[in-house]
Amino acid sequence: MLFREGEVGKRIYVINEGRIKLTKHVHNGEALIEVLGPGEFCGELALVTEAPHPVTAIVLEPAKLLIVDAKQFESMVRANAEIALRMMRKLAGRLTEAHFRIVNFHLRRPLARVLHQLKWETKVAEEDLPPLIPDDLAEVLGMQVGEVEKHIETIVKEGLITLTDDGRFQITNSRGFESYLSYLELKDRYEYLD
Repeated sequence: MLFREGEVGKRIYVINEGRIKLTKHVHNGEALIEVLGPGEFCGELALVTEAPHPVTAIVLEPAKLLIVDAKQFESMVRANAEIALRMMRKLAGRLTEAHFRIVNFHLRRPLARVLHQLKWETKVAEEDLPPLIPDDLAEVLGMQVGEVEKHIETIVKEGLITLTDDGRFQITNSRGFESYLSYLELKDRYEYLD
């Protein structure tokens, strides 16, 4: 455990090797926020805002970290605009993803959440290959693994996506995919008005 949600932050952790899981306490459980890998960092929000950590950071596997305290961090940012710009880009990306997750958790239908998440994965894919279905998809969506698998089978049967043996997916009918997602979102909105 690097730090717990609610603790005062005094350091930034830059990951050289290994992976760090960020979680947030939600109701009676923990929601996965993000899994960070080499080249990424965590702990910066508590330092920049001088507020308690908004998340918990857990080391998932043996890791090598560069630990930067508040004074070092401030000196680095003041002396190197590239570091400040990189941090702003990362924070903007995290904010965009947080907005997406809020919208996704607002969807009451699990199938709609799965579709919405797959749409997001296609947007943020960095490779020329089709995106991978994340290993932690169920955890990200706050669902059971079997439930997510059932919904993915449904989406495949409907001809909206195809799956490869290595866990990648491709939206094969983007118009149908978007229509189905819109239908579920509207149905969700109007059924739960009462």
